[in-house]
Amino acid sequence: MSIRISTGIPGLDQLVGGGFEVSSIILLSGGPGTGKTTFCLQFLYYGAMKGENGLYISFEETEDDLIRDAKNFGWDLEDLMRRKRLVIKHYSPFEYDKFKEELTSLLKLHNVKRLVIDSISGLGFYLENKYEFRKRIWELSREVKNAGCTAIFTSEIPAEKGYSRFGVEEFIADGLIVLHFGGLGGEFDRTLQVVKMRRTNHKKGLFPFKITQKGVKVYPKSG
Repeated sequence: MSIRISTGIPGLDQLVGGGFEVSSIILLSGGPGTGKTTFCLQFLYYGAMKGENGLYISFEETEDDLIRDAKNFGWDLEDLMRRKRLVIKHYSPFEYDKFKEELTSLLKLHNVKRLVIDSISGLGFYLENKYEFRKRIWELSREVKNAGCTAIFTSEIPAEKGYSRFGVEEFIADGLIVLHFGGLGGEFDRTLQVVKMRRTNHKKGLFPFKITQKGVKVYPKSG
């Protein structure tokens, strides 16, 4: 039986066999504003509060931006950073070599158990072909798995088409979760779909979720 960790997202563990498999890589996809950053911060915050050190690699928002975002939900990232439970690193998409060089030492130095890379799409903007991008992500995924981390890589979906920006990211990941706007109507305007989750009998279909004052909450269907 595989070892799993709770996602920290109320309702989501019920959809994915009790949580994410340890040392797996989950691709979290969605259009702009669907809640990817909040989802990732919640995943890391929950883990850090349980003693599972986290690392947030951002190619978009700065450390200050993320700290402010988290405060909206009552999550004190600065306290976790002071206690060495969380590290946030920001890189330009053009700093891949620096990022790759520092990643191994960061994972070991901080005994990282939960990792977020937001977004993986940023690593492909200046590459000439999908092969080089896929090779880069594959090498990255091997390093993360070898370090024993459970990771979330985010990817934007342009105009809600496909599952990722370049169409190759989902083939590297162990799991794929897609966040949507405009799902079921009524009080719910967002839905979540678990498209794949290796070695997991995951729930199928669209499930409503909300971004509440305490973060992301998923509402699994009964039955």
